[in-house]
Amino acid sequence: MGNIITTSPNRAAVISGPWGTRTIIGGCGFQIYCIEACEYLSLELMTLEINSTSSETIKGVRVNCGAVAQIKVKALDIEASAAASVEGRSHTKYDMASVTVAATHFLGESEETIRDSILRTMEGHQRQILGTLTVEEIYKDRSAFSQRIRLLVEGDLLAMGFQLVSYTVTSIDDENGYMESLGATQTALVKREAAEGKARNQAEGRKKVAQWDADAEKATAEATKEAHVVVNLQKQAEAESDRDLNLKKASYETQVNRANAEAKAAGEIENAKQQQAVIRERTQQEVVAAQVRLEITDREVERMKKEKDGSSLADLMEERNKGEAIRVIATADADRIRMIGQAEAGAREAAGAAEAAVLEKKAEAWKLYGDAAMVQMVMDKMPELAANMAAPLANTKEMVFVSSDGAAGSALTNDISKMLSQLPATVKGLTGVDIREMVRDKVAQGSSRDAARADRD
Repeated sequence: MGNIITTSPNRAAVISGPWGTRTIIGGCGFQIYCIEACEYLSLELMTLEINSTSSETIKGVRVNCGAVAQIKVKALDIEASAAASVEGRSHTKYDMASVTVAATHFLGESEETIRDSILRTMEGHQRQILGTLTVEEIYKDRSAFSQRIRLLVEGDLLAMGFQLVSYTVTSIDDENGYMESLGATQTALVKREAAEGKARNQAEGRKKVAQWDADAEKATAEATKEAHVVVNLQKQAEAESDRDLNLKKASYETQVNRANAEAKAAGEIENAKQQQAVIRERTQQEVVAAQVRLEITDREVERMKKEKDGSSLADLMEERNKGEAIRVIATADADRIRMIGQAEAGAREAAGAAEAAVLEKKAEAWKLYGDAAMVQMVMDKMPELAANMAAPLANTKEMVFVSSDGAAGSALTNDISKMLSQLPATVKGLTGVDIREMVRDKVAQGSSRDAARADRD
């Protein structure tokens, strides 16, 4: 019995037991229960930020150096994989020796522990290299600095089963302005050369601009003179054209005014003719309208006459219908009142008969019950009566007694007892049965029977 172990290419499974240790990367294995253990080691790339603060250089200048390193377990055998690829085999070769070394150091440890251990190692080597260089060497040639770090840490990382994939310096500065001073001279030189070049270019530019401005002004003056002559000739031509145009406009306006006068006179004549025709048509329309109104009046008189005759018949029919409706309503009300009275009388008669039957049954029951039965019934109800009398006290949450003789509680009990002692008088008043008398008779009868039994004995 066991367990099948599978791993991805970025994780190694280490199975250990009686038969030694087996390492599986990107494959499948078998773990036997109870006698073998399986633990995993991550082969993924780890990114470390290495910050060395206040590290002393070879001349004692304190600098701050920041770098980023990519580190992982040395799981791939690059040379063996390349040889297999050349031979036509695509099988990946793993460096099991390095994986075993890494497992020996860190198997079972958390990723945070592994990162912390490697980070401390890298930070120590970075400080060591900083202590062998001057600030100028670090500042001017970061590539050489990175190469020295790589050569120094490679052996220690291999001893732990890891390899340095990449190392990049991200920042180098100091707290005293030393590096800023190194660049001050070069910066001043570059600024001076820039200022000189700027002034020289500006002077040359101003010369060129002045020359170009003079040439432009000459060309502008000549162009203005030529333009003025051309403008004057144009204005002369425009004046001649305006004169000819005005003469032609005057001639055209004379002809237009004449035509307008003739058209206006002809319009007025035609308008008078149209007015006469309109008056004639209006008179004819008024005659027709009078005839129509006369015909409408005749028809209106005929309609009113017919409406008058029709309204008389309608009034007569309406009065007749109202009388019939009143009669029907009165008959319906009388029938309703009669039926209600009959129903109420029947209900009262049935209720009276039912009450009489109940009283008759009760009378027969009282005849059948003897006095003893009556007493027994009353005595059976005594506990229920007592419970109902005391029921209000059961709902009382708290009682406060005010008494000068301390008998308030016993007085409450005496009140309940008095209420119970008044029950025989109440029963006698309601039923005529004297419970006390009947009890005494029963006691006397019992005593007589006991005496007679004693005499017989």
